[in-house]
Amino acid sequence: MELGLKRFTGRISDNDLRLMRTFATVVKHGGFVAAESELQIGLPSISRYIKDLEIRLGVRLCDRGRRGFTLTAEGKLVHDACQQLFDDLGMFESRVRDIHASPAGAIRVGMVDALVTDPNFRLGEVFDSYKQSYPNVHFNIAGKTSNFIEQEVMDGELDVGIVFERRRMEQLSYHFLYEEISYLYCTEDHPVWQKRKGNVTAEDIASYEFVGYPFEHEMEKLGVSGILRRTATVTHMEALSMMISSGRYLGFLTDHYVASHPDAKRFHKISPDTFGYASNISVITRQGRLSPLVTAFVDHVDAIIGAPSARKGHLRAVV
Repeated sequence: MELGLKRFTGRISDNDLRLMRTFATVVKHGGFVAAESELQIGLPSISRYIKDLEIRLGVRLCDRGRRGFTLTAEGKLVHDACQQLFDDLGMFESRVRDIHASPAGAIRVGMVDALVTDPNFRLGEVFDSYKQSYPNVHFNIAGKTSNFIEQEVMDGELDVGIVFERRRMEQLSYHFLYEEISYLYCTEDHPVWQKRKGNVTAEDIASYEFVGYPFEHEMEKLGVSGILRRTATVTHMEALSMMISSGRYLGFLTDHYVASHPDAKRFHKISPDTFGYASNISVITRQGRLSPLVTAFVDHVDAIIGAPSARKGHLRAVV
């Protein structure tokens, strides 16, 4: 038999799992080359692993050649089975964690920064309410940007995420909580305030420097990608406010964050009827079955922070 591999008999080994995870990653990225970065192995190794899995299962999984990477009919069925297996393994791991943390467990939560000053964001009340029902739960809280939180929830490294909803992904479930409004700000010593007191048009601000997050598609949604000239990039609101406070940059901030800033009086909105946008604050989890502890936590968040009667929000610009 090729490479000395035994054909599949219904028993799964650790090596089989490794081969299947490689296969699933290749499918996710749509080809061998695109999967190299995530797998951290070279093309010859990826090709060998896929070939080993085909031999092990006794079926051809994919076609790769000049026409690109495509799954065979059998390959699609195997990929679906792999995804189900990984979901079941994740559920098993979650339940075992719950057992070892008797009688409750551990929940890993990722959340974006600068929400604690928002009066709508009553997460402290959520923890209080939840701990009354589950006193022995251990929380691991991580502050990250929305894109990292989304990826880590999909990868099973986080159980729950609280994010600025940018786009919806098929692998995630979304629980809309509320909308947050951001406005374009400068400080009192910025030229746009000294000369015009913030009453400007889109054309007026084109010559000024802008600091923002590294999401170009958000700039396009706001209609400002060709107007605001981003010359500084940040990943947290604290850094954003610091750059604006230099008097050199314009940037989007929320009113509640500005109100909590030690130098709040120096910050001023720029034409708020023109330059402002609303974004969704949402809770995200992986698609599929969740552990009872995670389900209960999301229910507490919905009950305390969410607005059940509210319509699902969307990013909207007034630029």
